[in-house]
Amino acid sequence: MPEYGRLHIDDYHLSDAEREYLQGLSVVDGGKGREQRFFVRELRTGLHLEATSWVGVIELERIRIVIEPKFHRGFTSLLEMVAFIEGIPFHRKRETESAHGRSDLMELFVRLYLDELDGLLKKGIVKEYVTEEDNLRLLRGRPDYIINLQKNPASPDRIYCRYDELVTDIPENQVLLTALAVASRYRLAPETRRRLNRFRAEWEVHCQPYQEEQWPEFRYHRLNSHYQKAHRLAWYLFRQVAAENLFHFHEQSFYSMLVNMNELFEAFVRELLRRYLPGPYRVSAQKTVRDAILAGGKTYRQVIPDLLVTEQESGTVLVLDTKYKNYGEKHVDTADIFQLAFYAQRFQSIPGKGHCSVILYPRYVDQPARPDVEVDLLPGTGYFGRLWVRDVFIEELLRLVREGEQDELTGQALRMVRIR
Repeated sequence: MPEYGRLHIDDYHLSDAEREYLQGLSVVDGGKGREQRFFVRELRTGLHLEATSWVGVIELERIRIVIEPKFHRGFTSLLEMVAFIEGIPFHRKRETESAHGRSDLMELFVRLYLDELDGLLKKGIVKEYVTEEDNLRLLRGRPDYIINLQKNPASPDRIYCRYDELVTDIPENQVLLTALAVASRYRLAPETRRRLNRFRAEWEVHCQPYQEEQWPEFRYHRLNSHYQKAHRLAWYLFRQVAAENLFHFHEQSFYSMLVNMNELFEAFVRELLRRYLPGPYRVSAQKTVRDAILAGGKTYRQVIPDLLVTEQESGTVLVLDTKYKNYGEKHVDTADIFQLAFYAQRFQSIPGKGHCSVILYPRYVDQPARPDVEVDLLPGTGYFGRLWVRDVFIEELLRLVREGEQDELTGQALRMVRIR
């Protein structure tokens, strides 16, 4: 079924394990509170599902549920968005344009991840010194005389030592192995499965899987900078563990891979503006403001706009908000207008000029281009402003990136922030 679509599966009735799995998978705790990924209803006639902005694959005992993005090229375009966001060149050599290839998110994503690991291995595995201690027959490193007296009062042939060991069993490598373990549960093509098993066997020689529930914070430097892109892809797979409690269902034939198109669209627009807006513009993302809403002189609510674009020559600050909604065919929700107007007034930099804000929404291949909508807010008052509503043709932008059309991409980025 498509995103925001509905699906009824006749005469399919959930087992107890499937019901528990779907109940846990359907809701996720995000940065903005609990979010419904999809809705499930069990009816006498079968199983009824309603999709939201989350797309991907859910595998149950007897069925595979595929929630497809609205792109003409299906999950291929979605993976190109991920590659663009993470700074990874689009991988074309193994891509298939068959209907199966376009609809198999897991297959495409695992290929992308394995290709990145292949490049990482050619540059070398990261090692790190860790301090070990042991009761040894030969001196190594520094002897610990106090513990040695406790451990070896009658063993003159042993000495307790502390020493530095160069190891590969560190979080940088462990998270990559955990991502491989997650991917190994997916239904993959035979060639991809063989590649995955080969990488997993090699990584198991170097480290254990990462055991913590939270993704670690990494500091990148010249020795591990080549890990950064692989870590970003591994993070997408790691999220599946946290979201569905994978190991709780380890003995079941359930697995999933779901991607939030709201987050992906926002990240895509942010990266496009950062790369292609010319020098006079500065892009800031998710800037937390604590002095906009106060109670008793203290922060009552934080304000976090999606994007701020500052035109450095004039000092104009433009507030942009990405909305993964079909605003080409309906009016903007009142709540979204109020939200943007509040943000824009907070960042208004030139008194008397009025505040400016832009809502960006996605457009797809089968939808016509639409002119910008200009919404005047409180005209004729001291609080006046203007809101622009304009579309973002995602698949056309991906084509321009593939073909290296730098000038055209700069023009598209300028169009997104145009307020005159």
